[in-house]
Amino acid sequence: MTKYETEILFIDAESKQDLESTIQKISELGDGWINVEPIVAEDHQNEVPGFFAWFSARGPKVPVGTFVPGNQQNLTSVGVAHGSGRGASEQLEKMGIKSPEVWVSRQDHAKHGLVWEITPYQVVASEVASFLLQSTVGLSTVPTTGGWTVTVHQPV
Repeated sequence: MTKYETEILFIDAESKQDLESTIQKISELGDGWINVEPIVAEDHQNEVPGFFAWFSARGPKVPVGTFVPGNQQNLTSVGVAHGSGRGASEQLEKMGIKSPEVWVSRQDHAKHGLVWEITPYQVVASEVASFLLQSTVGLSTVPTTGGWTVTVHQPV
């Protein structure tokens, strides 16, 4: 069983290159994953308690973007869990946030979020980073503060 090391980064729009470098590194490893979450005021972080979340028709108020690298057996995936309801792809497009054309949309679900697949050799770290940062803020149902928490899980 593979063991993973977890690293937490705090980034803002000026330090986006740190996220791009991390995406590139994880992509080259072909293992691990990255979660990106916009920072919100503490009083907006509370979610529906566990049991009641099962009956909610929506995902989290504070979106979580995820990058999972591909390898020879699996495609790369980019996803955004959100609580903004149905038609999140259209909401993003109205905001001018579009996934690159080579990304294949696999899911647009009100509770389970958005998912795209990319062949590993078509991953452009700057595109993934920009999309995750923009879409997590764009789909947030609570005000964001302008930064992101990035959690990196990589094999040891």
